Amino acid sequence: MKSLFAGVALLCAAVGPVVGGTFPWRGPAPGGEPHPATVALRDYTATLRTNLGDIALRFEPDAAPNAVRMFVKLAERGSYDGARIYCVFKDRMVIAGTPPSGAKVADGETAAYEDTPQSVTAGSVLVDRAADGRNCPGRLLIVLADQAHLDGDYTVFAEVTAGLDVAKRIGSVATRPADGSPAPIEEIVIEQALVAKKPSPGAKETDTKK
Repeated sequence: MKSLFAGVALLCAAVGPVVGGTFPWRGPAPGGEPHPATVALRDYTATLRTNLGDIALRFEPDAAPNAVRMFVKLAERGSYDGARIYCVFKDRMVIAGTPPSGAKVADGETAAYEDTPQSVTAGSVLVDRAADGRNCPGRLLIVLADQAHLDGDYTVFAEVTAGLDVAKRIGSVATRPADGSPAPIEEIVIEQALVAKKPSPGAKETDTKK
């Protein structure tokens, strides 16, 4: 399996439950029905609040339940708050999180790769991968243009529903070489990653982060 970065060594840690069930899980519940935890994740959305504007996400829990679940867990824990956009492939993709060469890897957590059927198109949000092929939820790839050559190499766990223009603005900034990758000259950060549950009819939507 490919990775945008080679030679990444990450410490694996166990991940506890976020929305019911026991981690990890995949596939239907007994009887062929969707797993209850997967169904629960369908009600969640997220917003990445950057210093250049907001990017709203819709999750794909039926295709990538574990990746969605880990993102929700890390977002509720504040792990993405303050994360830098550290790599910009002009007009193609931006990457947020902790660079592989950095001293700190967000929470040191990885998870098994999930092969998702979605094509990698503009607005897809992917999980980066380590050299051993496992997913690295601490690094997020936001795709700005169709990237068919990445189909099947990365887990697509979300889609941008609003703010793709913000992501494309980030993807157009000036860059400089840093650790072999194009880094934005200006400081661009995810100030806050908010996860919200869709409200019941007549109820007010609230953030799950306390």
